[in-house]
Amino acid sequence: MTGTTISQHHENLWQAIASYVQLTKPRIIPLLLVTTVAAMWMAGGGQVEPWRVLMTLLGGTLAAASAQTLNCIYDRDIDYEMQRTRKRPIPSGRVQPHHALIFAVILALLSFTLLAVWVNLLSALLAMSGIVFTC
Repeated sequence: MTGTTISQHHENLWQAIASYVQLTKPRIIPLLLVTTVAAMWMAGGGQVEPWRVLMTLLGGTLAAASAQTLNCIYDRDIDYEMQRTRKRPIPSGRVQPHHALIFAVILALLSFTLLAVWVNLLSALLAMSGIVFTC
């Protein structure tokens, strides 16, 4: 930008999306989901409805993404201090903390709704408590 001191944080929409996805720490989420499927399989005695597994995995993904995003907000000052984490979306300024909070709340609400409607209320409440106690 010529003639101004304001820097542009994203050059295009894909970069903005990538920054928000990075907040969710997507490489960690599959590790959580493997244990979810195993627990469902064991609890169901090997009889699990595929659509319920799919909805549980989707709701769990959204809940974990919300919790990871909240963790990024919480750790932003620490992330800025460490060379390895300084380029993450919030400390680098690509995502503002209040925008990340809105994103985390939307993910949490989507997770709760999906789990409450398609799985059961207990799983939705447990996912929400996991999000809350992660911080």
